[in-house]
Amino acid sequence: MPLRTAKTLLPRLRRHAEAMPGTRLSCRAVVTAAMIVLTALFAPLARAEHFDIVYPRLTVIDDQRALFAKAVLDLAMREAHADYTIRRSSDVMQRERALRELAAGRSINLAWVSMSARDEAMLRPVRIPIYRGLIGYRVLLIRKDRQAEFDKIDSLAQLKTLTGGQGFGWVDTGILRDAGLNIETSTYDSLFPMTEAGRIDYFPRGVVEAWTELAARGAANPDLVVERHLLLAYRSDFIFYTSKRDDALANTIETGLRAAYRDGSYKRLFDSQPDIRSALERAELARRTVIHLDNRYLSDADRDIPGEYWMVK
Repeated sequence: MPLRTAKTLLPRLRRHAEAMPGTRLSCRAVVTAAMIVLTALFAPLARAEHFDIVYPRLTVIDDQRALFAKAVLDLAMREAHADYTIRRSSDVMQRERALRELAAGRSINLAWVSMSARDEAMLRPVRIPIYRGLIGYRVLLIRKDRQAEFDKIDSLAQLKTLTGGQGFGWVDTGILRDAGLNIETSTYDSLFPMTEAGRIDYFPRGVVEAWTELAARGAANPDLVVERHLLLAYRSDFIFYTSKRDDALANTIETGLRAAYRDGSYKRLFDSQPDIRSALERAELARRTVIHLDNRYLSDADRDIPGEYWMVK
């Protein structure tokens, strides 16, 4: 009930008391009755749960990749009328450690990573893609002096002659290896200097990640660029995960995200992001040679996510 409506309760109670024959109601009694009614009306608001959200710190530098996911989370919480605060973990965590911590309910209570049936066995997924499927559209980071070499690659078989890099425990590592690609693993922060030093030939990144990452690391790795010719494509995206014991947070995020899709606010947020618009323009996806890969790590429920949640069908 709006506050202005609640404010009319006191005079209404007084008038009602005065109109009742043989009833005498003191001013103090009227005030007491009104306070009881107001308390009952606003008690649900007073008991609203506060969520103190802690997500994993995945890199030693300021992680610009988190900005959009946090904006989507904020939209979901506002749509669900939820009160929350958010902060990063104190420790840098690789993916596997972060998900173990999340499942155990220790140092973090939320993460957003690539969807995976294996992770769903120990976590509670919010099965709505954060980036509309663009994490599964992957361009390659390479040394700038190697573009001519990559221009000659037009097939998976040709790409197999080179060595790529991915992070420890990433779902993408398995997807690429399943396709027969030679993939070395290391920490996320190490993969950039490894590519620049020629220890690996390429580092696949989501199309909405690559340019943001290069902007953040340009001073440290000035010889890296986004390769202009190839695109690896498979069905994947980041989704939010909580522990299985944290249904309250998961349900709140899911309720808010579904509402944001229904009222168009998610799409407005997505379309308003300059980094996403710039990445799609710079990627020139239509002119790239696309190498399609299978993703066997999706659960049946992942495969059944409605098309409305995907930009990439």
